[in-house]
Amino acid sequence: MTDGDTMVEVLVPGDVEQRFPGRVAAVSPTRIRVVTVAEDGSAPGATAPKVLLRGFFSSEALRRVLREHPSIEWMHSFAAGVEHVLPELSECGYDGTITNSAGIHAEPIAEWVILMMLAHAKKLPELLEHQRNREWKGERSEELGGKTLGIVGVGGIGNAIARRARGLDMEVIGTRTSGKPTEHIPEMLTPDRLHEMLPRCDYVVVATPLTSKTEGLIGEPELRAMKPEAVILNIARGRVVQTDALVRALSDGWIAGACLDVTDPEPLPSDHPLWNAPGAIVTAHTSGSSPRSMDRVVGFFCENLGLWLEGKPLRNVVDPEREY
Repeated sequence: MTDGDTMVEVLVPGDVEQRFPGRVAAVSPTRIRVVTVAEDGSAPGATAPKVLLRGFFSSEALRRVLREHPSIEWMHSFAAGVEHVLPELSECGYDGTITNSAGIHAEPIAEWVILMMLAHAKKLPELLEHQRNREWKGERSEELGGKTLGIVGVGGIGNAIARRARGLDMEVIGTRTSGKPTEHIPEMLTPDRLHEMLPRCDYVVVATPLTSKTEGLIGEPELRAMKPEAVILNIARGRVVQTDALVRALSDGWIAGACLDVTDPEPLPSDHPLWNAPGAIVTAHTSGSSPRSMDRVVGFFCENLGLWLEGKPLRNVVDPEREY
């Protein structure tokens, strides 16, 4: 934060400024000077920048920016997860404020989850296979109405999923650190009650951030606690779910299916057993993809930038101790 008379340099990726020319500067035209950052981390013309909007440039580029501009006090990350960012910043000795884009990609991700639950309930993979084989053959499908959806790690994405699921007459329960219910999830449990929730669910969505506490959170005990007809959906990070246990769960029928937008390893090797595991649907980390994504992130950053200039608390501040 600076006083009201100080001109603030804000580093913005070149592609962002090209796509949204003048948008960041428009937050306060008399106080903001935008300097673009190239893909290699160079920022010609920057003198003492205070703010960095970190797009999707490389770790090497980020290290260069921070090394050459130690004046940076606040960095916003395009990504929601910061499991890669935090070690990079620690390596650089950066101790300023970090914000992320958690929840900003909630809308397309929530739609992906609904799509996958419907695909499973309506037997879409089997129906498409019949079409490819030119077979006039039906499948006995289910309804989502009346089913129970459990969300592990409720945040902005979890609430967006719950809103849609309740519109389909599903019951929604979830876990979050505080245990406090939300508008769309009236029954909320604390994480230590995960095993109490799992046996009740027809669908389980993994939406928790990846931290040292949540890595490997879903393993054999959790998968065996689920119903045999249940489906797990992972839109968090691949390492939250133990891959070997998941392959066994699908192969041996502990659960009925898995819809995965993230995997461990990632990208998933072409010969990995998850590709052909019974009941598995795998997509290449694209659930958050939308033509509106960058617009949402830049809009959120601009709102935060306005707060920062006014000395007000920022939204989505990352706590390095909690790792999210």
